[in-house]
Amino acid sequence: MVNKIQSWSVHVFTALGGLAGFLSLEAILRDNIFLAFIWLSVAFFIDGIDGTLARRYKVKEMVPAIDGSILDNIVDYLNYVFIPAVMVYWFNLVPSQLTLLAVALILIVSCYTFANTKLKTEDNYFRGFPAVWNMVIFYLFVIGTSQLTNFLVIVFFSVMTFIPLKYLHPFRVKERKSLNLFMLAIWGLCCVFLLLDLRDPPTQLSAYRDIYYWLWVVLNLYFVYISLQRSIPRN
Repeated sequence: MVNKIQSWSVHVFTALGGLAGFLSLEAILRDNIFLAFIWLSVAFFIDGIDGTLARRYKVKEMVPAIDGSILDNIVDYLNYVFIPAVMVYWFNLVPSQLTLLAVALILIVSCYTFANTKLKTEDNYFRGFPAVWNMVIFYLFVIGTSQLTNFLVIVFFSVMTFIPLKYLHPFRVKERKSLNLFMLAIWGLCCVFLLLDLRDPPTQLSAYRDIYYWLWVVLNLYFVYISLQRSIPRN
C-alpha cells in the first residue's frame, strides 16, 4: 500500500509540471517575463528529477496502468514547446510578418521530436535537437538579439531537429557524468543570476553580470564541445 502511494505520488509530482506551465502562461499574459521563466524553471526542475524518483520507487511496476512516459511527454510539450511558442508570439520576438511561421515551426517540428522513437541513442544522448525551446527562448532574452536574428535561430534549431547530431543528456549519459553534472550545476546557477537580470528593476547582482555571463558562455561552449565530440565518428 505504501509503495503504491509513493508511486502515485511520483505521477502527481510529474503532473505538477503542468500546473507550473499554466502559471507561466498566466505570467506571460500579464507581461511578466521574469515570473514566466521562474515557473518554467520549476517545471524544468520537476522534469529533471521525476525520472529518478520513478526508477527509485519502481513506479512502472507498481502502477502499470499509467504510462509515465506519456504523462511526461504531455507536460514537456506544454513547457518545452507550447509556452515558448506563446512567448515568441506575445513578446514580439520575431518580425510581425514571420510570427505565425516561427510559431508553426516550433509547434509542428516538435511533434516530430516527441513522436520519434529513435530520439535517444544507445549511449543515452539525444539524436537531433531535443525541442528544448524553453532554453532557446531564454537565451534570446538573455543575449538580447534582434527580431530577425531570433527568427533565424528558430529556423536553425528547427532544421537541427532532423540532423542526427548528439545532444548531451547530463542526467543519463554515464561518460563523464560527475563532471557534466558539476558543470550543469554551475550553468544552472549562472542561469539563475541571468534570470534575476530580467527583473525590473534588476538586482544588485547585475553589477557582476560580466562575470557570470561569460562563465555561462564558456559552460555552454563546453556542452557544445561534448556533443560535437560524440557526434563525430571515431576511427
